[in-house]
Amino acid sequence: MPPRLKDLDTGEHLELLSIALRLGPIVMLGLVGIEYLVWGPRFWWFLIPDMAFTALAIWGLAWVLHHVSRAAEVVYMGRGPGNETTRQYSEQEALVIQGRLLEAIDAYRGIIEADPFDNEARIRLARLLEREGRDAAGAEQCYLEVRERRPTPSQEWTASNGLIDLYERERNYPRLRQELARLVTRNRDTEVGAVASRRLRELDNLISGATPGRS
Repeated sequence: MPPRLKDLDTGEHLELLSIALRLGPIVMLGLVGIEYLVWGPRFWWFLIPDMAFTALAIWGLAWVLHHVSRAAEVVYMGRGPGNETTRQYSEQEALVIQGRLLEAIDAYRGIIEADPFDNEARIRLARLLEREGRDAAGAEQCYLEVRERRPTPSQEWTASNGLIDLYERERNYPRLRQELARLVTRNRDTEVGAVASRRLRELDNLISGATPGRS
């Protein structure tokens, strides 16, 4: 059945209004035009049924868009049927802004414990651990766990970049080299692969120059 108004969020309400404003006049004018050609001045007999049909068409399209978007979100986020809606993190972000970092970290860990496939929470926790909690090992573990839990391409990319930045700041050159090599392998013949390859060569030169007895 079509979505109920109370089941829609603000964005979906605006989308429904946009559909009504765009589709409504087109459907009404089309129906009236056809009826005028067929029935002449008596077309006004059909105005009320036309309005009902137009409302039904708008609601039907809203139903299709609503369920298609929900299905796409489940696939994109890599979650099961019980977790379709996108989680909001305003409470955790508010704790960070207030400087209550340990509480924010615990809050993100609670989310992850409740939903092990919430990669967005895991990425946010990794950033928090690295930049605010000064826990590089914990951040690294979070980024690595993202890869094990059906990440989206965007989440995969974020985790890779997070690891590269982390290893670079920590001067963990063996892990940094490993991560850059992985990026090159997975992005051959692309601009991303070319940039990663260049950084890998620069890193090799840096390691070579810093190692005694090597030219």
